[in-house]
Formats: sequence, structure tokens, C-alpha cells
Amino acid sequence: MINRERSTGIVVQARMGSSRLPGKMAREFFDGKSLLEIVLERLISVSESVPVIVATTMKSADDFIEQTSKSMGVSVFRGSEEDVMSRFIGAAEENGLETIIRICADNPFIQPEYVRQLMNYNEDLSCDYVGFRLNKNLPAIKTHLGFFPERVELKALKLIHDSGVDSHFREHVTNYFYSNENERFTVNWIDLNYPDDVIKKVRLTIDVEQDFEISDQIYQYFRENELQDSDSEIIKYLKGQPSLLKKMEENIRENEK
Repeated sequence: MINRERSTGIVVQARMGSSRLPGKMAREFFDGKSLLEIVLERLISVSESVPVIVATTMKSADDFIEQTSKSMGVSVFRGSEEDVMSRFIGAAEENGLETIIRICADNPFIQPEYVRQLMNYNEDLSCDYVGFRLNKNLPAIKTHLGFFPERVELKALKLIHDSGVDSHFREHVTNYFYSNENERFTVNWIDLNYPDDVIKKVRLTIDVEQDFEISDQIYQYFRENELQDSDSEIIKYLKGQPSLLKKMEENIRENEK
């Protein structure tokens, strides 16, 4: 059951102004649908009574983000381009959220099952941040896999933001929680075991042109063959695609997080 003790919502960060791949949210990804539509469809399918909100910028280019999201019944909040943390805070406050499930819209393979896990997480309701961790040492959000959401409490985000943290933390929203500077906020991990070679080689987040082309190819394969694109099935497929893995590994080296 979804936790009803506090108001939880899915907040998706999206913008058109990517420096490495401008306009990627509007680009056709599969079946005539934009990348943004694909990601939102994926989230709407698991959101149940939990709202989905897109947090974008005030720039005119992001009118597309607002129009597309609203056409799908998704609320939109518009705020700062650089201070992404403040954008999340504004989106949560405007929609009465206390708990945020954070999603990046450049991850077309975000895993619904992991979103559900965070929606239903009741183990420690006082925890400020809940994330997935690979092999008990690596925050999954720091990888290039693109499968994982995060969960964060609004009150913690506001305290961090109001403390005047470095712009790096305001841009990346949640990395303060798992940084060496965090001595105040509680962090809980959901541990998963992942092969090291998968972590080193698989890249399904879209940041550059080749990322888009590779993810589009994989997405098309799973949809046209009516296969479930769980992370385990995607990894199994990629192990039989050495040429794709090689391209991904090259992109990881060139675009380190």
C-alpha cells in the first residue's frame, strides 16, 4: 500500500536547453512520441493516486514541456534553470507535497518497480533521503544506468537550500545527502547487487546524440517484440550485443558523472 501518512508525489525534471543535446525532450523517440512523452507514460502507468509533476524552467523553449505535460494530464511547475533544487522545492510546495520521488526525464528506462518501492517505502518515515545503492558502496543515481529514482523529504531540501550550499549541490538536487559534507540528514539505502561490468559498461541515460540513438534502438527492440524492459531483461539483452556495449563504455568514459 502507498504511504498515506504524508503527501507523496513524483517530480520529473525536464528542460529543452541541454548543452550537449539541445531539444532532446521534444525529439521523436518511438512510435511518433517524444522522449518526454515516453518517460511520462511510464510514470503515469505506476503513479496510481500519487501525482506526477514536471518541473521545468521559465524559458520560452520549455513551453513545449508545459504543453506536452498538460496534454497528458500532468501538472507543471516552472522555475529556475540553474537552481534545480529550488525548482523541486517550488514544485513540491505548489502541489502540497512533503515527500518527493525524483525522476530525470532523460531516463527512458526508468524502472516502474523501483518507483513503486520508493512510493511504498515505510521502513523509516523520519528518513530524509532514500535511494538505491549498488553492491553496498555505490549510490545508483551516480551511475549511467538510468534505471533509478530517488526519494527525498521537502523539509530537508529546504534546509539544505536555505543554508547557502554551493551551486553544485543546488544544480544536482540530491547529491548533498550522500556527500562527505552531510553530517545532519539521515540517509537510508535499498541495496541491490549488480555485476561490476554492467555498472562500468551500461549507459541508458540520454545526454549526447549517441546515447539517444542507442537507447532508441533498444527501446524499439523491446516494444516491437512485446518484451518486458525490466533492468534484468535489458542487461540480459545487452550482454548479447557487444558492439552496443562498446559504444556505451566509450560514452561513459567521455561523460563521467
